[in-house]
Amino acid sequence: LGEGSKYLAVCKGAPNFIIDYCTEILTPSGSAVPLTDAMKAHVVDVVDEYSSQALRVLAVAVRDMPELPYDASDEDVTTDQKFQACRVGLRFLGLVASIDPDRDGVPESVRSAHSAG
Repeated sequence: LGEGSKYLAVCKGAPNFIIDYCTEILTPSGSAVPLTDAMKAHVVDVVDEYSSQALRVLAVAVRDMPELPYDASDEDVTTDQKFQACRVGLRFLGLVASIDPDRDGVPESVRSAHSAG
């Protein structure tokens, strides 16, 4: 956490959504710099490359906060409103790519569908 920060919002999800909420990117040296349109385009290119290899890709971003961006004592604030308040000005950390293993029965079902014509 940055100096003076008490809270950390961590967001993960579809890269095309997460990247739109990011204003900074964490560099390999550990410093944060403004996230430019060119950097966003590069991230999208990497996502496309991973996706073309049948990998499932998630983006991870964070925001450290000295205080919560909503009134925690206000019972009328919905979970969606809290999430919206926390996902502003995120720092893009990176991408996570994974391969989803075939589920039981899927390969057989695909073969059966192909042989059915």
